[in-house]
Amino acid sequence: MVRRLAVRRQAVRRLAAVAFLVLLTLGPALASRADSYDAQVSAIDNAFDAGLVRLQPGQSIEWSNDGRSPHTVTADDGSFDSGNLAPGATYTQTFAQPGVYSYFCKYHGAPGVGMAGIVVVGDVKIPNAAGGGVGPGREPVPSGFAATVRVPGDYPTVQEGVDHAKPGGMVLIAAGVYHESVVVTTPYITIRGEDRNATILDGQNKLPNGIHVLEADGVTVENLTTRHFALNGVQWSSVFGYRASYVTAFDNGDYGIYAFDSQYGQFDHSYAGGSPDSGFYIGQCDPCHALITDSLAEHNALGYSGTNAGGDLAIVNSEWRDNMAGIVPNTLDSEANPPQRAVLIAGNYVHDNNSTTADTKNLEFPSFGIGIMIAGGIQDTVTGNLVEDQAAYGIALLPNLDANLWATGDNRVTDNVVRRSGRADLALGAPSTGGDCFSGNDASTSVPPRIQTLYGCEGPSLRWFGGGDLAPTLATGFRFLDALDGVFPHGDWRTQPAPPSQPGMDSPLTAPPFPADPSSLPQSYRIRDLADIRSAPGPRVSKEVLVFGIPLATSWWSLILGLYAYVLPGFLYGAWLTIALWDLIRQESAPVSFRARWMAIVILVPLLGPILYYGLGRSPIPKQLRLMLVVGGALVYVAIAVLAVVLGG
Repeated sequence: MVRRLAVRRQAVRRLAAVAFLVLLTLGPALASRADSYDAQVSAIDNAFDAGLVRLQPGQSIEWSNDGRSPHTVTADDGSFDSGNLAPGATYTQTFAQPGVYSYFCKYHGAPGVGMAGIVVVGDVKIPNAAGGGVGPGREPVPSGFAATVRVPGDYPTVQEGVDHAKPGGMVLIAAGVYHESVVVTTPYITIRGEDRNATILDGQNKLPNGIHVLEADGVTVENLTTRHFALNGVQWSSVFGYRASYVTAFDNGDYGIYAFDSQYGQFDHSYAGGSPDSGFYIGQCDPCHALITDSLAEHNALGYSGTNAGGDLAIVNSEWRDNMAGIVPNTLDSEANPPQRAVLIAGNYVHDNNSTTADTKNLEFPSFGIGIMIAGGIQDTVTGNLVEDQAAYGIALLPNLDANLWATGDNRVTDNVVRRSGRADLALGAPSTGGDCFSGNDASTSVPPRIQTLYGCEGPSLRWFGGGDLAPTLATGFRFLDALDGVFPHGDWRTQPAPPSQPGMDSPLTAPPFPADPSSLPQSYRIRDLADIRSAPGPRVSKEVLVFGIPLATSWWSLILGLYAYVLPGFLYGAWLTIALWDLIRQESAPVSFRARWMAIVILVPLLGPILYYGLGRSPIPKQLRLMLVVGGALVYVAIAVLAVVLGG
């Protein structure tokens, strides 16, 4: 029985690899599905993700039960109710009138407690405990400090303390373990622990978020720990001004420290570990006006992930180790403002991101063993980083396939030290749109070979023509499809290692509040010199044996797949080009100007030139032979690659 299951899994993986070849070729031409809803919320055990959704009147939400337990979507005022939703079931509700609609799960929550969420329709504000509200636009910055609220001295719970704090004030939390999920709707408050390592919010693996700031500008969280929450350790949603300083977030079920659709922020002197998505996340902002500095991420699927985020966004002077992958800015259609653009990655120590024990999801697994990966981003700068001992690639620029195929472009990889990468220190995956370049890097291996000559940042090079190498693209694509059945090496976020004690902030009991004023964030920084980054002791990654950029696998059929996937398209294009030129030369009866014009098109128009000629150039080659040459040649390539995958493994 065990052997039969293993054979079935292997067959699924082979078929998945075949599917990837088709998706890579046809993905941009596939029409996206027209959804019957405008937003989606996932009900997991036991939280709604996302907990806050904004709509315009007339729009709708689909809730899907993605957990293992039944849930409900029940309005606080009884205006809508899904009834029982079994695992896999969905419920859709349209909201016609502006307002704030709160809801909960009857089994795992109550109004405003436990498994609960909010839908805001129109440009209305979310009410808060002080009788005001927060919402679209920027809240005014307070002119001075307000009183400090102490927990448990003044109020027994953190939530009560937050609800009674005033803009400009502080919630000071004594050492202790607090089993609560805190929602913040008061702007410009500072939430501070008296002891970073002993002031702990603990979600017991069932509460949704440690601290969730909902559209309240200027909220600072500092000098405390959040752990064991079903979703995120600390989250800001749709704010102007946010800051996490001296925060520890570990073993949370989605992200560690997270800012979404927010601007003017900073994460500094913080730790994020044990997240099955990413430790640090800044997403859906352009320009972001944000900074991550002097921080550490380990034991996550991704150390940093930033979907469609960039523009005055810097990730600097931090360490990224023992994650499944290190720093991964990316482009996806699932969030607004694609593509991801203009992030600075500098002065970081990125090493040993090859974890097979970190928890991860199948969307993150393709980036396994990559130190810094730009996935479909443009105009990013990767400079002055030390990248060591990555199982796959040290620094890689790769396309990302979602509803659209997002290719990289105009990224600069300069002056990095990259050592001991399993497949290549530097990699440029095909297709790229042009402008991607590599210069001044201290690196031994690359895909394509001699990447700093072929794709240099100065002088003539291939960077303006795009291209790249298909091997790293195929490698990551196959890894994604290989993980669709859920059978791949990973651990459980609930049991990741707890971090050692982390350094706390100076004078937490006496320092004044430090609200996250957008006019002062992010703070200025200096990128540390490469010479100041000390290499960590530990095991070293051995170089894999590659053939044309493809690992020399245990199966000859896998090697054949790599050879054909890499070489045959070039051979086919060369044949199309050569036959088209020969056909034009031999047409002595055609005017020279006609033949010269088509020769120019065939030579100067990449890939499409010969195809245009075969279709429109009045070639005397019989139509059936022209179709066989172009369409048949491509089909033969796909058939051979499919055969290699199905038979090879």
